[in-house]
Amino acid sequence: MNNSASPYQVPPEPGRWRAFALAALVHCALLGFLWVGVSWQSVTPVAVEAEIWSAEQRAAAPSPPEPKPDPEPAPVEPVKTPPKPVVAPEPPKQTLPNPDIALEKIKQRKLQEKEKAEQLKKEKLAEEKAQREAEQERKKQTVAQEKKKQAEEEQQKEQQKRLQAEEEKKKLAEEQKRKLDEAAAEQRAAARRADDLRRMSSQAGTGTIGDAEKSQGSKVDASFASQAGAKIKSNTIFARLDDIAGNPAVEFNVELLPDGSLRSKPRRLKSSGIEAFDLAVERAIEKSAPFKPDVNGKIPSSFTLQQKPKDN
Repeated sequence: MNNSASPYQVPPEPGRWRAFALAALVHCALLGFLWVGVSWQSVTPVAVEAEIWSAEQRAAAPSPPEPKPDPEPAPVEPVKTPPKPVVAPEPPKQTLPNPDIALEKIKQRKLQEKEKAEQLKKEKLAEEKAQREAEQERKKQTVAQEKKKQAEEEQQKEQQKRLQAEEEKKKLAEEQKRKLDEAAAEQRAAARRADDLRRMSSQAGTGTIGDAEKSQGSKVDASFASQAGAKIKSNTIFARLDDIAGNPAVEFNVELLPDGSLRSKPRRLKSSGIEAFDLAVERAIEKSAPFKPDVNGKIPSSFTLQQKPKDN
């Protein structure tokens, strides 16, 4: 039902005229078929008579007395049965679709499409949200790793600083100890020099080699002082520096064993102020041992050596 006042209108079916033409053609074909069938059934059928014989053999019965012949009955004509009329099947009724049902189906289809689109949209939003959360989690992990790495680097730096501070502290303590040892050695050397001077004033026998070295001690022969000073001077390896202010001397006290070898490490009594030169003289003393005895075949128990850098 199509009403202009109704808010819903049934759209025209596609191929309406083609359907009507096809229906008319089918009806014409059906009418022709019925016509041919009715005319074919109008022919009178032929009557057929048949006798039934049995194939079994039976004993012959006594022949009955011959009956009197009856008058022959008149032949009976077969009854003709009129053919049943062929009823043409009614064509199927064409039901028009209900517009309300069609509109309801259209609504349902649109609703399903809308729900499907909303479902797809929700799935897409959920997927995007999951991706964003995964990206945020990766960023958090990266930031945590960077912070951990920075903390480890800071810890390593702090440890290095602590080790450097401890090393500096250790070096400072060693330097202070060395200075205290040098001061104590200087005091002992001063006292020993005073004693040597007192002994020198009362004893004779001072050995001198030019004005470069001076070996002295109690009862040190000049020949021993000469050969010991020359040997130490030859083993002193030090590049002469012209920019040295003055010609400061270094003094070592050397203690010997009876065979001329060192009893202990040479003790520095006075520094020249040039550490490299002091170390070179110390190494030369160690390298020159053992020392040869003097002309009398004796080796002093100790002697004092003095050298200057510009005399080498």
